[in-house]
Amino acid sequence: MGELHYFLGVNVKQNFEAGKIWIGQPSYVQNVLEKFGLQNCKPAATPVATGTKLLKATEDSELFDTTLYQSAVGMLLYLSGWTRPDITFAVSNVARFCSKPTKEHWVAVKRILKYLKGTINYGLMYSNNDENDDTIIGYSDADWAGDANDRKSTSGYLFMVSGAPVSWKSKKQTCVALSTAEAEYVALAYATQEITWLRELFKDLHNE
Repeated sequence: MGELHYFLGVNVKQNFEAGKIWIGQPSYVQNVLEKFGLQNCKPAATPVATGTKLLKATEDSELFDTTLYQSAVGMLLYLSGWTRPDITFAVSNVARFCSKPTKEHWVAVKRILKYLKGTINYGLMYSNNDENDDTIIGYSDADWAGDANDRKSTSGYLFMVSGAPVSWKSKKQTCVALSTAEAEYVALAYATQEITWLRELFKDLHNE
């Protein structure tokens, strides 16, 4: 069948001589931008505006079309889960308001789309040229009391193999952390669970 170039909306570029594989979704991003009429928009430098704190809808809030909002967030969740870990935190934030979105929430979604406009060709590049190809490198962080609605923190982790991410997640913590240190420990607990699973997975792959 030849080399793999496209699979379930993901573009694949392979360079076996250089020992590199790139995966990305520029075609999918372009389709998303066109669907929401932002194909000619001015790109944003970041997926989240500095200092932005999204709040739940109140009686005075101007509500937005729920179906349209959920459609956009669903597409962004798919994208962030496959090849775009750089938008995962931003998408996780806007996904919390799918049941009753407001105009303000939609502005935050459009900010992510505008960021994608300027980074449409971003993807993940894996390389086997590194002598530490099998080493799993992980990062963990927490946004203490970042949710302005209930003051719960957000955990985030990312694990890399062969120079690019293989697992990442942004997750709202279930408890209210009383300090930055506590929020960081909770985030580390989530990351530890993930790395334990990844190590077993890679061990099984090597044994096959």
